[in-house]
Parts: sequence; C-alpha cells; structure tokens
Amino acid sequence: MTVIMKNRCVWGISVVMAMAITACGGTSRNDMVKEDTTDVTNEAVSDTSGFESTASFDDVETEENTVADAENLPDSLEDGETAMLSYNMTDEEIEGSIPDVKVDFEVLREKNSDICGYIVIPGTSINNPVLKKDDSNDYYLEHNVEDAEDSVGCIFMDMGNETDFTDPVTCLYARAGEDEPFSELVDYFDPSFMGENDSIYVYSDEYVTRYRIFAAYNTEDNERPLVKYNFYDQAEYRQYVDEIFSMRDMNSVINSDLQDTVFSTWNIITLIGIDEDGSRQVLQAVFDGRTAN
Repeated sequence: MTVIMKNRCVWGISVVMAMAITACGGTSRNDMVKEDTTDVTNEAVSDTSGFESTASFDDVETEENTVADAENLPDSLEDGETAMLSYNMTDEEIEGSIPDVKVDFEVLREKNSDICGYIVIPGTSINNPVLKKDDSNDYYLEHNVEDAEDSVGCIFMDMGNETDFTDPVTCLYARAGEDEPFSELVDYFDPSFMGENDSIYVYSDEYVTRYRIFAAYNTEDNERPLVKYNFYDQAEYRQYVDEIFSMRDMNSVINSDLQDTVFSTWNIITLIGIDEDGSRQVLQAVFDGRTAN
C-alpha cells in the first residue's frame, strides 16, 4: 500500500471572505478585515441526544519525542490511507450557509508574515488570525498578532503542524483566561451550547474549511499531542480517538454520534486553551467540508 507523505498533500485550506477581527492582544485590525454579521449562521443543532459526559483519558506510554511527521509513516495505513487520499485529492463542498467573511491576507501579512490562517467560531467572539513560529511553541503566548510583546498573546499553531491543515491532527493554542483569545472554550462544557454552536471555520488563501465540534474537556496533561502521538500511524490515531470517546468525566461533553466520522475522516482540529494554573481546556472538531474561494 502506498505510503502518504506530508509533502504530497496537495490541498490548501484557504479563503478570501470579510469580518471585523477581534483584536488578539487588544490591537484593532478593522483595516484588514470586514464583516457582514447578518449573513453569519451557526447552523444550530437542536438535538443534543448524542452528547455524553465523559472522563479524563489516562496518559499513554509512547516513545519520547515521537512527532507526527512524514518520515514516521508506517508501510500500511489501511482505511486511513484511503481517507487521506480521498480528502486531499477532492473538494467536499460545505453544505448550507457559511460566514460571509473576507480576509485580506496580503494586508494581514504586511503586519506579520507568521499569519497562516484565520479562525471563526460562530456563537463566540473567536474570529482571529492564526499564527505560527517554526521554532517556538511559546512565542505567541507573549506576543500579539502585530508581533508586539503582549501577555494576552494570540492564537497560534503548533510548530510541528503544516500550515495548510493537512495533518491528521492540527493543534491551535492560546491563553484561556478572562478576555484572552480562548476564554470562551469553557462555554462548550454545556451540551446545549455545543449543540447550537457546533461549527468552526478556518480560512486561508484558497479555501474555507468547516469542522464540526465533537469534544470539549479539561486535561492536566500539558504534553504536546504531536510529540505524544504519531498521528500518521493510523493505529495511534485510533488509540487517541478511542481515549477521547471513552472519557467518563461529568465536566466534559462528547458527541458520540460523530465517533465513526472522526475515525474515517482522519482530519481533526484541536483547540487548546491554556489557563493560568497550567490546566488546559480542549475543544476538538472533525473535517466537515471545504469550499474554494
């Protein structure tokens, strides 16, 4: 069976669409992005019967410094290879309405060339650029989108991820205290809120991609998922997903109806909010279509 290399993933997830940006670190960006809020839809889901309370997963013993990387791909990925090939070679159009957003990445990148995407979560105030430092997972905890020192920080991608969101698991981080970028992740610990606000949209130069939220939980584990697991190994990816869906913590919310989709799609986005005490709030969503600009 053919091994899929990351450098052969051919799709990008980008879009050019319009929204007023919530400042990451208090800086106004109205000259970069504009929004027509009347056209933003949450595509609410009223039936929350699939949501369950779950428990924090146990640590898994894995080789230290194992990183999800093309060089670690196994010889056989079975169903996962088919899923990745299908996903990366075709466009699965988003059904229904999407936020009417235009993002001028050329203008944004004049402010900071590290901007690699833009995230919108209808139902929250999260509508921010996503940044990435190739050599640091701490820099944007202390710097804002204009690269100025700022204790609030901004939303940034794990240094081990591809900026086109083609990895099986893409991790985004930000501080989660009051008035910080991921302060509203805690809202998803309410099953009704998750059911009514279950979409995440990621924009970049060519596409808008939608992800459907399936999990919200707390964890004390501060290890980078990309170091703890090799997500390009389908067996490790399934193990990771199994741990999520087997949680039994009453403070967590899991949409069990999406378990098969998470397994077969093999492409999820993980938002990690970092609290002052070091604990982390995690919100996860699975690929649910993309539309070319």
